[in-house]
Amino acid sequence: MDECFMLLAVLSDTHLGKTNSRFERIYDEFLAPADTVLHCGDIVSPSVLHHLMMHPDLKAVAGNMDSWTTREMLTDTISFEAEGFTIGAAHGWGSARGLAERVAAAFGPGYDLICFGHSHIFQHTVMNGVHVVNPGSACQSRSGPPSLAHITLERGEPIRVKKIELGT
Repeated sequence: MDECFMLLAVLSDTHLGKTNSRFERIYDEFLAPADTVLHCGDIVSPSVLHHLMMHPDLKAVAGNMDSWTTREMLTDTISFEAEGFTIGAAHGWGSARGLAERVAAAFGPGYDLICFGHSHIFQHTVMNGVHVVNPGSACQSRSGPPSLAHITLERGEPIRVKKIELGT
């Protein structure tokens, strides 16, 4: 990577039985240009996962609604390093109330960024210096338009989170 920063595209809760033209447009416009794509679960079908796997640096976790075939290809959590930041991701579980706190607590200390899904609601908060981000649902939002997040990671700089509204 020649740039001084990294663009991380984060999405969750696509809930698609198969790819469609809208999802392909989202991929082409918002995911393909990113250095890394992180899907926080509920991809649902293997065909959507295989489409996402066209990206050279896809990272993904399983969600509670993923098919068994999809779940077999994924783990429940993932941790990785990028541009000097430690990043964790999980789908999430239980009620939307307190979800960010539960996911952050499950990872514990040592992370700079934790991403999750499950609630279909965009959220970005900072807890004890850790950015905790739910990108919302790329296809079935429960609060406003469908969304994903573009997160800029630049060594020695603050994490920058941008909500991308996808429209209908």
